[in-house]
Amino acid sequence: MNATLKPYEKTMLPNGVRLILVPMQGVNSIATSVMVAVGSRYETPEINGVSHFLEHMVFKGTQKYPTTDDVNVIERAGGIQNAYTDIDITNFHNKVISTDWELALDINRELALAPKLEQQYIDKERDVILEEMKRYDDELSAKVGETFHHMVYPDAPLGMRIIGEVPSLRASDASTLRTYHDTWYLPPQIVVVLAGKVSDFNSQISEKVNEWFGNLSGKPNKNFAPVANNTQDAPRLEVVTKPDASQSHIMLGVRTFPRASDERFAWSLFNLIMGVSFTSRLFKEVREKRGLCYHIRSNSDSWADTGYWSIYAGVATDKVEEATQAIIAELAKVKDTGVKDDEVAIAKKRLKTIFAFKAEDPEFMGEFYGRQELFRESVVTIDDYIKKIDKVSKDDINALAKKYLVTRNLNMALVTSKPKDDRILQVLKIS
Repeated sequence: MNATLKPYEKTMLPNGVRLILVPMQGVNSIATSVMVAVGSRYETPEINGVSHFLEHMVFKGTQKYPTTDDVNVIERAGGIQNAYTDIDITNFHNKVISTDWELALDINRELALAPKLEQQYIDKERDVILEEMKRYDDELSAKVGETFHHMVYPDAPLGMRIIGEVPSLRASDASTLRTYHDTWYLPPQIVVVLAGKVSDFNSQISEKVNEWFGNLSGKPNKNFAPVANNTQDAPRLEVVTKPDASQSHIMLGVRTFPRASDERFAWSLFNLIMGVSFTSRLFKEVREKRGLCYHIRSNSDSWADTGYWSIYAGVATDKVEEATQAIIAELAKVKDTGVKDDEVAIAKKRLKTIFAFKAEDPEFMGEFYGRQELFRESVVTIDDYIKKIDKVSKDDINALAKKYLVTRNLNMALVTSKPKDDRILQVLKIS
C-alpha cells in the first residue's frame, strides 16, 4: 500500500452512522456499500428468513426508484449491482466507474432505507424464494453445509437457515417486513463504505453521506441471542437421506473461536496447510493418494461469539466410511506430530500473495475494512494483518490443533442416498 495514503479513513456521524473511505491508487473504479448489521441470527423462528426476504424485496422498488427497471440503473451505467444477506450482515453493494460513485451510493441508500415493500410484489417474490429454497435442497453440497451448521448450533437463532423455512416465509407479509426493517435498519447498525479512487471525491462524499444519512434517528432496543457455551461431550452424526443422490456429501468439523480472537491468525495458516487447494494435506492424501473424492476443502467460519472449522468432501456412497477414516487420520496426525516448518513458510507466502491479489480489488477492500467496522472490531489493516501472520510460529499452530481437534468436539453431517448408519460414529475418534 502506498505510504502517502492512509489505509482507510473513518468518520462517525452524530447519529451513529459510520463512513469508511478506502483510498486506492492505480484504479479507476469505486465500490460502494451500505452495510447493515442484521441477518438471520437476529430473527426468531416465526419470522426466519425475513432478512433475506427483505433484501429481495428492496429491488422491487424504492421511494425514489419506484420500479425494478428504475432500481437497475447501475447496470445501464455499465456497473455491477447486487446485495446479499448473511447470518449477521446485509450488504447492498455496487461497483462503478469512479465518476458514477454518487449514483451508485444513492441506489445503495435507497435500497437500504426506502424500500416500498408492496404486498402485490411480496406475494410474487415469496414464490421466487421458495424456488430458490428448492434449488438449495437439490444442491447437496449446499444441503450438507446447512445441515452441519444447524447441528452445531441447534437451539440458537445462529443455527437457523438464512433463506428461512416454508411456514415462516408463507406467514411473512408487508407488515412483517416493514416492522423488521424499522426495528433494525437504524443508524448504529449502518456502515457506509466507498473503496477505490475516492481521494478525488472525499469532500463531496462526506457531504452526501451527511445529507443522506445524517437525519436518520433511533437505535435498536435489542440484540441477537448469544450462543450458549459448548457442552458437547461426544461426537455427533446427522444424516439427510436423498434417495436419488448419486454421490455422498460429507461435512465434518469442530467448534472453534469467535471472529475477533487472536487465534485467527495462526488458524488461517493451519487452514491453508490442511485443506485449501492442491498443496494441502487433505487434498494430497484423500484425493491424490487414495482417490476417494474429486473435491475436498476446509474452511473457517466465525461470528461475534463463536465459530467452527469444517471439512467438506464429495465421495462415492460406498466409500463414505473409508473417506471419513482418511480425514480423521489426517486430523489425528496433525494433532500428534504437528505441522512442519516448510509447510508454515509456504502457507505464509500463499496468504501474503492472496492478500496482494485481493488488495487490487475495490470490492474486496471495501468488504475487508467495512466488515471490521460493522462488527465493531479493532480494525486491523492489511499490513498489520501480514505482520501478525509473520509472527505466527509452528508451535502456535500446533497448540491450536491440540486445543480444538478433540474427539468429543467432532460433528459430522452426511447427505447420502442411504439411511443413517451409526457405524460411522465409531470412526469419529481422534486418537
